[in-house]
Amino acid sequence: MMDDLDRAQDLEMASRNAAITAQQSKQVKVTLSHCQDCGNGIPPKRQKIGGVIRCIECQQLIEMKQKRGL
Repeated sequence: MMDDLDRAQDLEMASRNAAITAQQSKQVKVTLSHCQDCGNGIPPKRQKIGGVIRCIECQQLIEMKQKRGL
């Protein structure tokens, strides 16, 4: 059973999460023209995505390592 303290904590957490989400959406995503890992050029079409810092090959390697827990 929820008491007043539980409700207050839930409201505070929801308010905090909303503020964090709002701030994160305001952040500008930097896009690079060249991969930060290998230095190869990043195609203009990929750059338009926003927040791109790696070429496709390097990004795939990073994602495979993350899936394997490396």
